[in-house]
Amino acid sequence: MNKNWLLLVSMILLFFTSSSWGADLPWEMKLPFKEAIIHYELSGSEKGKETLYIKEHGALRATHRQASTTMMGVTTKTDTLEIVDPDWVATYDLAEKKGTKTTNPRKIYVAEYSKFNAEEKKNFEKNAKELGASLMGQFGGAVQEKAGKILGYDYDVTTVAGISTVHLLHGTDIPLRTETSMMGMKSTNAATKIETDATLPGNAFAPPQGIVATLNPEAEEMMTSMIQHTMETLKKPDGAKQMQAAGPMGMMQPTGKQPTAMPDSGMSPAEQQEMMRQMGEAMQQMQKMPSQK
Repeated sequence: MNKNWLLLVSMILLFFTSSSWGADLPWEMKLPFKEAIIHYELSGSEKGKETLYIKEHGALRATHRQASTTMMGVTTKTDTLEIVDPDWVATYDLAEKKGTKTTNPRKIYVAEYSKFNAEEKKNFEKNAKELGASLMGQFGGAVQEKAGKILGYDYDVTTVAGISTVHLLHGTDIPLRTETSMMGMKSTNAATKIETDATLPGNAFAPPQGIVATLNPEAEEMMTSMIQHTMETLKKPDGAKQMQAAGPMGMMQPTGKQPTAMPDSGMSPAEQQEMMRQMGEAMQQMQKMPSQK
């Protein structure tokens, strides 16, 4: 498996964002605080620290992750920075001095949704709710809102059988605690401190010096095709049923193509850990569909 597939795995479930389907559409969600710094501690198969910087109610985000992953006696260190703005998602490997970027998927969703007429928008919203509920069932998922508090904040908890338990800041897509178990590896990513009145570093959202993030055409094409196919299907009256019949792999295939198997390759231990983390966190994107309440 390559990094392009990791990106696609994380992006496919972004559509099922954790914001409530009420007055706002998923991609219009705003966080309850304008700015924040959230510190995380990583433990288990992956050990290290992560810092999330938030600005403009979540429209700007930067995640700096320093960790080491041990798998089959081999330890791999990672030092990454991910910067998300309204246009791009850029990921930098600070150790290898490389960077890649793709269009922010929310931007693609907005562009596709804007093409719909009034009836198609109604179909889309109805089908999205139905599909989210169906996928939660397929993954053996369960949702509990306001299940408790972490660092003084209410959280919603989503469990996906055998894969993850994610505690989200209530009504948002911000994880406060993520427990994942996949491919024999178990890890926990837990928030240890939330600062909403701290001054953000001046360079928090600046690309690292000497590294240019280049467009990843393969990931861009896969992601765009998947989103367009999903939106095109869900605007139809029976869109949810069509997607359910196609199954999870079929959701990633343009109409008329046969589902393909997940690409295989020599994925590094760090990439496997990253996939486990992304899969666990992506599952939480489905957690607040109204039909699950």
